Amino acid sequence: MTTYDERRLRIVSWNVNGIRARMPRIAEMLRRERPDMVCLQETRCPFRHFPHKRLGELGYRAQHSPGRRNGGVAILVRSDHRITSRCLSLDNQHDLAAGRWLETTCAGLTLGSVYVPAGPTRQELDDSGKLAFLEAVANQACHDHYHPMLIAGDFNVAPSDRDVYEPTWLEGSYATAAAEREDLRHILNDGELVDVYRHLHPDDHGYTCWDQRGGHYARDYGLRIDLALASSRLAEHITRCEVKHAYRQGRRPSNHAPLEIELEGIRDCAERAIAA
Repeated sequence: MTTYDERRLRIVSWNVNGIRARMPRIAEMLRRERPDMVCLQETRCPFRHFPHKRLGELGYRAQHSPGRRNGGVAILVRSDHRITSRCLSLDNQHDLAAGRWLETTCAGLTLGSVYVPAGPTRQELDDSGKLAFLEAVANQACHDHYHPMLIAGDFNVAPSDRDVYEPTWLEGSYATAAAEREDLRHILNDGELVDVYRHLHPDDHGYTCWDQRGGHYARDYGLRIDLALASSRLAEHITRCEVKHAYRQGRRPSNHAPLEIELEGIRDCAERAIAA
């Protein structure tokens, strides 16, 4: 049985594109990697069919928000951890969070799993729109949090042109439009958050999503839209952030690869945050 290392935490974030179809690959990842916590997006699974029992057999407790149609987010916590709080609302709005946002505090860390709506237009500004959702994430990040915060998931926004294989292919699309990128910058700036992968790998592509058709993965025609955003104090304790390509390969993969984040000295970081 895996035991909790108070000095180190490993977190995986993964858009699985259907948890029931991807369950063999999720089980493979959980057995092999044994992360402390996992953020899942696009579970595409009604509440009654969510595989709580199978995940329990693998040593994980799950919180799931199924949402509507093709959404759904979950947070898995390894059974040797104690969950201290959960949040099912985003910017005090339960309906907006449904299937798109979950928040859990565990091991001195507040962790948010997010699945941002894909779009399609920057003019869609009501509560169901992408821009309104990104604004709500920015507000959530600005709330007073007792513990350091990490937001991980599918943002459906490539932060800059260097996060897209060929920017002209997607010019003005939901993933690269100026309004979406501006809102993402607000989340980073107003919430005092750090784009962890880009901070650690300033010159690497770090693509996390590839079209399933046309050999895009083999050619590395990808996008970096799966992000991990850490509070500035927490970012100092993140020692690694890597794209796990092994799970984008093989039998029946998702079109997204998991992102793994490793933190060290989390207890010291949490204690300083509480003292502040």
